[in-house]
Amino acid sequence: MARPWPVWALTALSLAVLVAGIVAIGGPAQGRAEKRDRLRESDLSQIQSLLFCKAQQAGRVVTDPTPTEACPMTPRLADPFTAAPYRIELVSPDSIRLCAGFELPAPFPTRDEAGCTVQRIALD
Repeated sequence: MARPWPVWALTALSLAVLVAGIVAIGGPAQGRAEKRDRLRESDLSQIQSLLFCKAQQAGRVVTDPTPTEACPMTPRLADPFTAAPYRIELVSPDSIRLCAGFELPAPFPTRDEAGCTVQRIALD
């Protein structure tokens, strides 16, 4: 039995909307990469918080992420998906560069192409 043309038209429209949606948002692989990158950003933020605390205690910016009694935070220091260590570099007396191997470009200009962001740590 042949289906009427409205059924075929609706089926084609539904498939077109589905394909357009996958193209627009990137599909499941895009979503998983975004989730992994959000976790990396969170890890770097926690490292920054620890280093800020340690700088306030030491009176100078430090790059050693080892927790202390005054700053007991224990951030993850390596990418949980690749095991690559996050990079921490002193770029000036009051700034550090935190880097990770992100999978996707930053949605906002918050990090460079190498996956690094420079953070100024004010000492009060």
